[in-house]
Amino acid sequence: MANGSHWSVVGCRLSILQCAPRRRARGAAVRIVITGGGTGGHLFPALAVHDALRARRPEATALFVGAAAGVEATILPRRGHAFRGLQAPRVSGTGLRKRCAAALALPGTVRQAMGCLREFRPQVVFGVGGYASVPTMAAAALTRIPRVIHEQNALPGLANRTLGRIASAVAVSFADTVRFFPAGRVQVTGNPVRAEIRAGDPGPARRRFGLAPEAFTVLVFGGSQGARRLNRAILEALPELARERDDVQFVHATGAQDLADVRRGYEASGVPARVESFIEDIALAYQAADFVVCRAGAGTIFELAAVGKPALLVPFPFAANDHQRVNAEAAVQAGAAWVLLDQHCDGRRIAASVRAAREKRDRLAEMGRRARTLATPDAAERIVDLLERVASV
Repeated sequence: MANGSHWSVVGCRLSILQCAPRRRARGAAVRIVITGGGTGGHLFPALAVHDALRARRPEATALFVGAAAGVEATILPRRGHAFRGLQAPRVSGTGLRKRCAAALALPGTVRQAMGCLREFRPQVVFGVGGYASVPTMAAAALTRIPRVIHEQNALPGLANRTLGRIASAVAVSFADTVRFFPAGRVQVTGNPVRAEIRAGDPGPARRRFGLAPEAFTVLVFGGSQGARRLNRAILEALPELARERDDVQFVHATGAQDLADVRRGYEASGVPARVESFIEDIALAYQAADFVVCRAGAGTIFELAAVGKPALLVPFPFAANDHQRVNAEAAVQAGAAWVLLDQHCDGRRIAASVRAAREKRDRLAEMGRRARTLATPDAAERIVDLLERVASV
């Protein structure tokens, strides 16, 4: 399958600097602003760093500053985190008129962020990327607060490329990403993954989803907002997979818009599935899965690595600088995944991928082992080291 005309493999070096995180003695209380978001892909690594900091320094206090309209505005307060929402202008992926409007709105948003910083008085500001991080990191530079950013992707986005010029230090997930940032201020840390994302017994996890404990289980998701292309391709694949309904089952996160249609598709085909708009407990879903079909954000790549799950990656074609394709190809180069370009993502190829994964269990197990080689389990602790060093705490 990987030799077909529609598969793409491009080399990308993935080595991670192997430096053990330092363990500091507990000192004065640390105050940190964590900024960024807009999507779960930026938010969840930020939460992993927050949790690592609090584990090391229970007295630490954090304020999350993000977009008032981003997913963080819902998720963070629900989890009990202090959050301030900015009317953050989006500066990429839009037309010229909207980009100009965003540029005009930025100074006002920077003033909002400066108010947050003056009120909270952090010792360090940590930016995780996304358009919401720009005004807060700019405000930190103007007020001379130490600044650290983390770039998840193999190719940096516009926000972090810009912020890298004013950051005190830069953490990156991929070794090849170092070249995009000022020499002497960049460190390869890997990508933080939430502690709850870990391997587990699939049988109990499948029962929690109401599925058979022994059947081959495919997890499908397209990020925090879902992915219409994946949903449509799965619907096209279900009639082909219907004859194997006793052996194959799905856990599928559709996003809100496609939930009803996708549920009807599974019901019509008779293929067993747990279908939700959003899977809150993604850790349990990973445990249940034998094989994953998903987009190729960096957060997803490193979560798959943490749990050792083989995947079919379908990069989002409109990601800035096509960075999801580069992320996916890095995983393929490591032998951890297959990649199917979005324009070729249809029911026939999805069904063929699921069959190949189910029938070639030895190969699937080897992909899972190779996925684990991409993981950096102490990435969050490495970033906490960097934050402590920059903040001099």
